[in-house]
Amino acid sequence: MRTTAALGVAIALSIGATAPANAITNLLTSDVGYSGPGLNLSAFQNGNYNFTFGPITVDQYTFTAAPGGGGNSGLGSVVGQGSYGLNGNGSFGGDAVYIGVDSATGYAQLMLNGGPVSQLGFFMNYAAPPFGDDPTIWALDALGNPFASFDLATLAPISTPGGFNEFEFRGISSDSADIYGLRFGGSYILVTGTANGEVIGGVPEPATWAMFLLGFGAIGFTMRRRRAGAKLMARLA
Repeated sequence: MRTTAALGVAIALSIGATAPANAITNLLTSDVGYSGPGLNLSAFQNGNYNFTFGPITVDQYTFTAAPGGGGNSGLGSVVGQGSYGLNGNGSFGGDAVYIGVDSATGYAQLMLNGGPVSQLGFFMNYAAPPFGDDPTIWALDALGNPFASFDLATLAPISTPGGFNEFEFRGISSDSADIYGLRFGGSYILVTGTANGEVIGGVPEPATWAMFLLGFGAIGFTMRRRRAGAKLMARLA
């Protein structure tokens, strides 16, 4: 049974940040009991990479990205689908839709358009060293400045060697509704809305429809057999 873990208390203030007074924040390592907003990337389920620095609207957020050293394309972060490798933490592609920071030192962020919350987190994974040594998430204030940060590699490492489309939940909670967005970076890092990267409410694949029809057929056959059995018992009574 998974439990929501609060690993450490951080008040990591950045220069110039307008952090909430006496903000107490915790690192979330599970979505059990999570009450914050989700991330629906169905609008980007098109089978192609979309490189951008933003700003663009992504679900209920405004997405922006900052370049960093060691980027593959120099075109910005990935928002969409495509094959993506994270060194020792497996590979990603197929039906997975995600935001990928295309740099070992840059970052991306999602600012809420509907106001602050007390919890914010997503499913994510990141590249094992040496392709980014400092995977980090930050809580952002109303001006987009970080007021709390957590080093994932130290506090809540993600290890999925040889996995395919495997994400783990990471987020930040606060003692009050003062989180306006989440920043993630310091490594090649992917962020998505579900544990396998598939979009919420996606259209089932043809094979899935076939399984649905097979299931409904089996249910109908069972019900017909039960009715026939009931009639036979009534005649014998």
